[in-house]
Amino acid sequence: MCGRFTLTTNDYIAVARALDADFVAHADECRARYNIAPGDEHPIVWLDDGPHPHRVMRIARWGMSGADDDRFHINARSETVHSRPAFRDALCGHRCLVPADGFFEWTGDKNNRLPLWFHRPDAKLLVFAGLYRDGIDAKTGEVTRRFTILTTRCNDVVASAHDRMPVILDEEARTAWLEPPPVDIHTWPGVFARMQPLLGPAPNSTLVATEVSNRVNKVGNDDASCIAESRHIRQTSLF
Repeated sequence: MCGRFTLTTNDYIAVARALDADFVAHADECRARYNIAPGDEHPIVWLDDGPHPHRVMRIARWGMSGADDDRFHINARSETVHSRPAFRDALCGHRCLVPADGFFEWTGDKNNRLPLWFHRPDAKLLVFAGLYRDGIDAKTGEVTRRFTILTTRCNDVVASAHDRMPVILDEEARTAWLEPPPVDIHTWPGVFARMQPLLGPAPNSTLVATEVSNRVNKVGNDDASCIAESRHIRQTSLF
């Protein structure tokens, strides 16, 4: 499960550069985010398959409608993504990277939910595996690119809070996740077989857990105080 996450920098150009992607956006779209919630806009990276394939980073909206339903899915289980009609066409041709620097899970009972922020020990960039699809607003006709984050079984660090975690891709896996599959396996069973090794839990050393302010419990709160108790906040660069 990944229901909230962070990208605590407003230097989206540097994020794009770190991911070898071209990026164009309005200045008001580039702000530090401390409590990204379903339905929010966020940058994603995909491979533009034009005459000269290259990575691009653009703003999309979190929550992807399925091919066979009108619900918005913020997560897709990596173990079954190939067998779900909602996702398997996106698995074949619409894979993306979702830049972040942490995600939240909660412990405790429902009346005293204690948030944990999972992030790298060095506070640098995390990259989640994602899928995207363009949706058309029935009322306005506007086309909006929307994405979902793949999840996998938890590692030992996340296990104290949840049995699922986002699929986190290292640099080599990011390239493999984005690049198009060979023509002879360009169907969802072949694509899944090729991608499956990338979709396990991240090594335990990838993450640490930090208790943070319960302000993050409310989606309307989105400022540095959401992770104010973190010992790692802005001590080192994302890059």
